[in-house]
Amino acid sequence: MAGPIRKITRSPYTHIAGLAHPEQVIESQALRITGYEHVQTYKGVADVYRCEELTDRQRKEIVEFARSKIGTRYDYLLFFWLAGRHLLGQSVPLIASQKRRICTTLWADAYRSVGIDLCPGIEYPTPGELANSQWLKKVDSY
Repeated sequence: MAGPIRKITRSPYTHIAGLAHPEQVIESQALRITGYEHVQTYKGVADVYRCEELTDRQRKEIVEFARSKIGTRYDYLLFFWLAGRHLLGQSVPLIASQKRRICTTLWADAYRSVGIDLCPGIEYPTPGELANSQWLKKVDSY
């Protein structure tokens, strides 16, 4: 799905995963349930962003939030809704749900759980919108 996401959002970013352990990320990805993936999967194709303002406690709580969503299913309806938002330039109503989970909402919601809204005014951000967050700074490429 990377090609269509890149084209629709006009962003080089098509996926978000968060470091949960030195060797593992947690991600929500199409055709899989939310879970762990080895960091080597993204070697040579990933940029690393960091929120410097987080306390150690907040970092732990963010990862715990993401861990609590392991085993949840990818929300294809939300994915297509986001595509429509970008293609049409506007949002159509979407029934809000605690279960709406794609790669970006997993991490946006994890940060919201500690009081940080990475993309104010955007309930369901895209990877590019998260990369442009004032809270996140690119620190490296992997």
